[in-house]
Amino acid sequence: MPGRGPYFGYYVIAALFTAEIAVTGISFYSFSLFIRAWQADPELGWSLTQINSTFLVGLPLAFLSPFLGRLVDSRGPKLVMLMGIPLIALSFGLRAFMTEIWHLWALQGLLVAGQSAAFLGTGKLVGLWFTERRGRMMGIALAGNNAGGMIMAPLSAYLLTVIDWRTLFIIYGVSLLVANTLIVALLIRDRPADVAREARRVGRRVEAESADRLEADRATKAANSGTGSKDDSGGTLPAMTWQASLRTSAFWLIALAFFASFASIFAVLNQLGKHLEIVGIDIKTAGTALGFLGGFGLIGKIFFGFVAEKIPVRFGFAIISVLQIVGIGFLVFLSTPDDAWLLWPFVVIYGVGFGAVGALMPLVVLDTFGIVSYGTIYGVMQLLLRFGNGGLPPLVGFSVDATGTYTVAFIVTVAALAAGTVAVFFARPPVLPTHGSTPGGPAPVSSVTPE
Repeated sequence: MPGRGPYFGYYVIAALFTAEIAVTGISFYSFSLFIRAWQADPELGWSLTQINSTFLVGLPLAFLSPFLGRLVDSRGPKLVMLMGIPLIALSFGLRAFMTEIWHLWALQGLLVAGQSAAFLGTGKLVGLWFTERRGRMMGIALAGNNAGGMIMAPLSAYLLTVIDWRTLFIIYGVSLLVANTLIVALLIRDRPADVAREARRVGRRVEAESADRLEADRATKAANSGTGSKDDSGGTLPAMTWQASLRTSAFWLIALAFFASFASIFAVLNQLGKHLEIVGIDIKTAGTALGFLGGFGLIGKIFFGFVAEKIPVRFGFAIISVLQIVGIGFLVFLSTPDDAWLLWPFVVIYGVGFGAVGALMPLVVLDTFGIVSYGTIYGVMQLLLRFGNGGLPPLVGFSVDATGTYTVAFIVTVAALAAGTVAVFFARPPVLPTHGSTPGGPAPVSSVTPE
């Protein structure tokens, strides 16, 4: 008979949701608001190109992602998350003391490293605790990103009108350090044995059996350590090694689709406040729009998380790419205050589309390559994305400084999303090995219904 009390996996989801709020709300949704504050500060005198060029620091740090992914796979997500939180907090808190542009470069580096560590293991945690209803749980866990936009963007917009931006960063840094450390330390559990025990307590047979297989796989790897078979993940649980994934067309097609959606985030989302300033829309309206973007993004994550349980995940990703294209189309024509009404259909359509990106990305990787080497595969993919995303914001900044408008950046982003839509649609999962088999054997394991 099932034990009393809720399944602990729900607490893990709540922790992941809450931990994302401040981090993403400040670093992404509020970023364009801080661009306005920095450019209005006479002590700084930074151009948009200079500010956006700080994203280039992500290029050398991109090589951390595969290492962190291996650490997630070998030591568990919790340890890696606890390593990342202080780096994020320092990145925010020390911004209060910036006087030179290289200070922002250094602190963006801390932020990139901290975010990679803090959230790379989210997909692994969701996949570990939930075999059934995985899509909607992923959507809820990562909806914290969008809740961050709903809460932090309007809050930042208001606070920037009543206190200095330097003081605000100190408040943000200290608050995040205390809150997120406590959340992760108390509510994150990442051992398969704990999942199996908890799943049996509440009568969740599927999760218990899945966790048992993962625990057996861990024991096999431990026993084989030093014998040259550390990367052999095909003998216990259906999965593909990270080396094998690189030899599949699916990996590269998925990477292209992910790159296009990340380009959308870096060229549209975290530049929106500056675009609205250029066209003559005040900071409070910009903050409100960013907040509503977060709200519709939350709806998108939860809705498409549910959809991902009903159709192949890559088809869902193609749909949200199309929604982003349509949304940006409205933004292209927003060029004067008289066009301000176009902001709101953009917020609704683009918000739902881009909001679902964070939920479906981990699901696409899990669905395509399995869970055992998930952290490493996702880390390698993040390495490739960092190279693209580090170079995009400076190009956007240069384009805007040269032309005085974001139109070119928006049109190029639409073209990239169109290519990504086609790529992910054709990224069929490769055949994954099953127990006692080798790659190329039985049919793939999928978290959705067969095509």
